[in-house]
Amino acid sequence: MTFTIDSYSLNVTDFSESSEPVGSEWYAWEGDRITVKRFTYGILRRWTLSCVEVNVAWGSSAAKYLQDKMNAGEKVTFNVSEGDMHTVQSVQAYVSSVEVEYGRGSTASRFTRKFTVTLKEASPP
Repeated sequence: MTFTIDSYSLNVTDFSESSEPVGSEWYAWEGDRITVKRFTYGILRRWTLSCVEVNVAWGSSAAKYLQDKMNAGEKVTFNVSEGDMHTVQSVQAYVSSVEVEYGRGSTASRFTRKFTVTLKEASPP
């Protein structure tokens, strides 16, 4: 499994993908009934990745990098290569959230940082 965001290779422990339609929805009257009509332009995907970093200084952390990108409102390039299971190739996305967790069991010789990042596709495929 290979997960990258820009030049950062991520150690991903859990991964999920969701999608939602982009378009218009309205009510219409048809045959003595109200009905919902929909026109879809495409879908936008959202990914949530749970990641782990071990012995990585904060200045070199992918979590810090993603926080900085989110703060600047800049896009990142997201890639997933899991062979036949799932592939995402060079998708432009915005960082929607970053949650960082520090383990209690961390020591000076083994410091563990867990973080969860949520990405939202910048434009429909």
